[in-house]
Amino acid sequence: MSGFKYKEIVDDIIHKIAEGELKPGEKLASQREIAQYYHVNRSTVVQSLDILKSYGVLDTIEKKGVFVSQNKWNTYITSNIRWQDYIGKSLSKNNQYYIQKINELEFDDNIIRLGTGELAPDLIPNHLFKEILRQDEDEKLTTNYEEPKGKLELRLEIVNYMKKRGVACDINNICVTSGALQGLKLIADGLLVPQSKIIIETPSYIHSVRTWHNIRARMTPLTIDYIRSNINHLFKAGSDYKNSIFYCIPSLHNPTQNTYTNMEKQKIINQCQKNGIPIVEDDIYADLWFGPEQPMPMKALKNSDNVLYLGSLSKTVSPGLRIGWIVADKNVIRHLADLKMQNDYGASSISQHIAAKWLRDYHDAHIHNLKKKLMNKRDLFLKALTTYLSDYGEWDKPDGSFYIWFKLRVSLDVKTLFNEAIKENILIQPGEIYDSSASDYIRFSYSYIHENRIEESVRRLKGVMERMR
Repeated sequence: MSGFKYKEIVDDIIHKIAEGELKPGEKLASQREIAQYYHVNRSTVVQSLDILKSYGVLDTIEKKGVFVSQNKWNTYITSNIRWQDYIGKSLSKNNQYYIQKINELEFDDNIIRLGTGELAPDLIPNHLFKEILRQDEDEKLTTNYEEPKGKLELRLEIVNYMKKRGVACDINNICVTSGALQGLKLIADGLLVPQSKIIIETPSYIHSVRTWHNIRARMTPLTIDYIRSNINHLFKAGSDYKNSIFYCIPSLHNPTQNTYTNMEKQKIINQCQKNGIPIVEDDIYADLWFGPEQPMPMKALKNSDNVLYLGSLSKTVSPGLRIGWIVADKNVIRHLADLKMQNDYGASSISQHIAAKWLRDYHDAHIHNLKKKLMNKRDLFLKALTTYLSDYGEWDKPDGSFYIWFKLRVSLDVKTLFNEAIKENILIQPGEIYDSSASDYIRFSYSYIHENRIEESVRRLKGVMERMR
């Protein structure tokens, strides 16, 4: 049984219960004995038992041990439906284990979040949202559904915003969405077919949300290093790219922070045009560029009518506002807007009202101040990494956004590190969330953690690494 992992242990224990080898109310062997039986370490056993407890298959009785559950849910699992056939498949991937655990723990007030990719509560301008609503006391506020493409007033402000980014468009090139994620979902539902190829940079954020993983289109990953090294010949001659798309985050990439040069962006556009491949440009971090000259989006370059541009206020203003947008060909926008109305009738009318006033009167000043605060937090985080973890890994200084892509230089099992850090109330984001082969990477984020806790948290993480070595 060498090579058993937690998924196989979960499957085997459920099989033993289903076949009557383990009966309701029966006590399991000790963790040490289970580890010896499956030839794994105890942390893998703990992980497997935790999963089974979350399904209701096992129960812990304090000071007595772990027992096969006697409740009706357990009986239903073992007697009526082999639920593991449904829920077990995703458990074979570390990606899903990490994401499920992170989603569970991020709402624990005791957890220090060293990887969360969103603004801290004190960086979100809730007081200005209240100000916007107070200013409108004498105005008529409508809360009916908005038109399919989104509130006209908001689309007009997005036109002005995109003009500042160098993109010429009009209101019919814009579809307002409930965040950029809905934009990704609409594109998947509206433009992809089972024969499609989804060409993606890797590592990539898209692996962590699984928006496109449930369709039958084939994912074709290209590493960022490969793209940059083969910028003049990305696609194989003679290959069929019909109905395919190319997804990328060309500026301040999540998680690596890569930003292509304008020349590289133009070459990607031209090659995709030549092969008839639309580009989905995810540009939700570009406002957070710390340097003097903000990178140009692909959509602002020549020959870019094949680019579907995704924008959002989630990373720069508030994730709870749930406002994003797609900029694309008018026919594509009409199609996606119609599909959006079939799904959920569009983004919140109140959020769209606030977002329109926000872009008009508040956004530029907010971004200016936000970047100063993020740069300060970045520098504090980098100082802590240099002080405590320079012997353990290496990293580049981010040019903007939230993230530090940390590469381990020592041999550490990141899954064990993830679980051991949780015991210290520290939550990290392993690189495998973004690429199954990135097992020696960690994505750190300085956007959410309070600046007063950065040094202490990194120091404590070093202590976990020292104990593991």
